Amino acid sequence: MKLLPKTGLAVAVFSAFVATQAAAQTRQPESVEFAGGKLTITETADLDKVLAFDGQELARDFVVQFNRVAPIGDTEVAFFRVGPGGNACAPATIMVWKPEGGDITATTGGDGCTTPPPALTDYDVLFVPYLMPGDAADVRIWNPEAGFRLHGRLSFVPQPDTSWGNFDPDAVGHPIELFGNADIYAAAQALVGDALGSVTTGLNTAGRPEVTAGGLLSARGCVPHACGVSDTFVVVDKTAKAIFLAQQGEKTRYWPARSAWPAQAAALIPSDF
Repeated sequence: MKLLPKTGLAVAVFSAFVATQAAAQTRQPESVEFAGGKLTITETADLDKVLAFDGQELARDFVVQFNRVAPIGDTEVAFFRVGPGGNACAPATIMVWKPEGGDITATTGGDGCTTPPPALTDYDVLFVPYLMPGDAADVRIWNPEAGFRLHGRLSFVPQPDTSWGNFDPDAVGHPIELFGNADIYAAAQALVGDALGSVTTGLNTAGRPEVTAGGLLSARGCVPHACGVSDTFVVVDKTAKAIFLAQQGEKTRYWPARSAWPAQAAALIPSDF
């Protein structure tokens, strides 16, 4: 089963990036004229890519891709995507600029696992995080003059006008989508409480859920880059209007207690939980 990442409110994840990243690396320009010098991407013997300005190393990772050069206020800024590769985390954004009378400077914006590519305005760069169910996170804003500033705070909310009544198990493409249903989200919150964000992170890298002949939906996922450590398993029973959750750890935790799981749901629990 192919595992793909899905994060909170993200509709478009980076599966296309994963499928094409090797080819994209070969299409990257060897150098970009910038700020009176050259930004270069070169590959090392161990297959890392090195981003440098006139020989000065700025960043290094398995994936380094040039994105664009854009004016932010009065300053030209070069944007690159840098990360370890793989399908669990999208690459982070690195901004490179040269202050007037200063040296070339680079900074990283956002967490590669939780922040999509930034949105650019004429004067600022906005980093809007993905949100897992139960989570809240800061929206940060950046420009070369002021650096990073707090712009606001987002909280996860399910989709309006969703309920058990219009929930279709067969239409769920990824287990995180379950929590976009208001009734399922409320049931999960009631079960797990403040731990919901960490529990649903264990479903982040997952395949399409399975639906039994009796209508039970089940899915297993894992934390990005940490499969087999704190995997999460979920069962949703539309008929009973109930959700069941389990997460690995030193000792597997169950919501509700495993003894309270109906036999048909308990029969679906993976053997390593």
